[in-house]
Amino acid sequence: MFLADERAILIVSQAPERLEFLSSFLADTGYRVCTARDAQEGFSVAKGERQLDLVIGDAMAPFTKIIELCRLLRADAQFYTTPILIIGSKDADGLVAFESLMAGADDYVEKPCDRLHLIAKVSRLVERKQVEDALRRAHEDLERRVKERTLALSQANAVLKEYITERQRVAIELQKVHSENARLLAAIPSILIGIDELGRIMRWNQAARNAFGLEEEAVIGRALTECGIQWDKAAIDKLLASRDKQCPTHFSDIKFKRSDGKEGFLEITITPFKADSHEAVRYLLIGADITERRILESQLRQAQKLESIGQLAAGIAHEINTPTQYVGDNTRFLRDAFADLSRVLSAYAALLAECRDGAPKSETIAWVEAELEKGDLENLLEEIPKAIQQSLEGIERIAKIVQSMKDFAHPGATEKKAVDLNKAIESTITVARNEWKYVADMITDFDPTLPPVLCLQGEFNQVILNMIINAAHAIADKVGKNGGQKGIIKISTRRDGEWAEIRISDTGTGIPSSIQSRIFDPFFTTKEVGRGTGQGLAISHSVIVEKHGGTISFETEEGQGTTFIIRLPIGGDVEKEAAR
Repeated sequence: MFLADERAILIVSQAPERLEFLSSFLADTGYRVCTARDAQEGFSVAKGERQLDLVIGDAMAPFTKIIELCRLLRADAQFYTTPILIIGSKDADGLVAFESLMAGADDYVEKPCDRLHLIAKVSRLVERKQVEDALRRAHEDLERRVKERTLALSQANAVLKEYITERQRVAIELQKVHSENARLLAAIPSILIGIDELGRIMRWNQAARNAFGLEEEAVIGRALTECGIQWDKAAIDKLLASRDKQCPTHFSDIKFKRSDGKEGFLEITITPFKADSHEAVRYLLIGADITERRILESQLRQAQKLESIGQLAAGIAHEINTPTQYVGDNTRFLRDAFADLSRVLSAYAALLAECRDGAPKSETIAWVEAELEKGDLENLLEEIPKAIQQSLEGIERIAKIVQSMKDFAHPGATEKKAVDLNKAIESTITVARNEWKYVADMITDFDPTLPPVLCLQGEFNQVILNMIINAAHAIADKVGKNGGQKGIIKISTRRDGEWAEIRISDTGTGIPSSIQSRIFDPFFTTKEVGRGTGQGLAISHSVIVEKHGGTISFETEEGQGTTFIIRLPIGGDVEKEAAR
């Protein structure tokens, strides 16, 4: 039996030598493998496993056995989302592949298949299964926490009743969203479109009908580019041009108009196939509507941003409280000083009035002298300007913190705009000050000639915040928050040709070589519970690489520290923007 965290694969084949080859090959690649010789045995073995990440069916005549395996697995809720990969021989009309996919298989590979091609297919399907499982666990954990919070609020006093009602309403709406997402993930159909060598549509399945709102009769025989689908024609032309490669090619984020009239995104893999050497090559387009996935990713990034702001709130309050306190102290001093000056001025006013009427009285002169001595006018004249200056500095400090918070919490935008990276980084440093000031000194080296960079400011701010907090945590782990010498965090910017480069260095613990290849993986973290979710670097990688066409890398030495290097194209990812 496999443990929950192992990558487990079930291989079903009637041929012992094929079973041994595939089992040995995948085991050497790092997977745990179990085997079966037919559909019924395969289903029984699968039922006995606690965790199964992929089922590989080696199609041998009669092919109905493999079809039976697909149907058995898809009919059982336990395996409804378990990926199925069919390895089959080339057939005259492609029906084996088509029937396998229609019976529930996720992908089909023709024999003989290249090892690298096979392992790539296996890796992609296993990774998809693990991502879906991770998302499901996240949903379950979120639902549990919502229920616990709702129960706690229900026990509050009458003053909180209105808040509790609203919270329960939100919880219900959130439950509805989770249910819809769960159904989407549980029944994710693939779009299947078959085209000939001229790009004319030959096959059109139900998922394609649902996605595009076009019936099979309306599209069969028509060119893919002229079949009535409203999508990004430039992207489709590029997809069709890839046929010359004669190998599976993947395209993502193709814009199209969904059947409900709203804009959506597709990912499509085009795969060539032919029945025999005398027949023209045909192509199978396997696609999926990934619009909901893109929405969820956006929500996840926004949730992390809100989580970060919540974590920083106490520190920001402390940063504001310090200048507020000495502004208050100085204001009270000025109030008392004003009272002293008022008494002195009153005495002088009386003395002036007597001087106008003649000689002043000795009692009035004595009163003036007494008030001057009591008020300590010389000290007031020296301290009042200092108090005013300190108060102004405190107000400026508060204003800077508030402005930095506004800049950091910049609302997310769908379109990129020119951003002053130096200013954005400075604002984020200010917002995160309470996270690093106890364990590190901050050094900045900004290139004043760095031009504005086309980017999404809110998401860029979140990336810098993730890096600063990670650096502070790494230094804290090394020197401790209350002992030892402070570490150093250094942030620099510079222009390198048509690229803007940001370096974030720390003198922390460094990254162990054993985990360096995994630090950008979703949900991977070495921090204790409550200190990190494992999403920060994964989201940062997605924002920099996928959304901005940039790069993110690192240099590290265990025990000495780490430097993260972010590079962004100054004009934005022009090629990607044009493709979209």
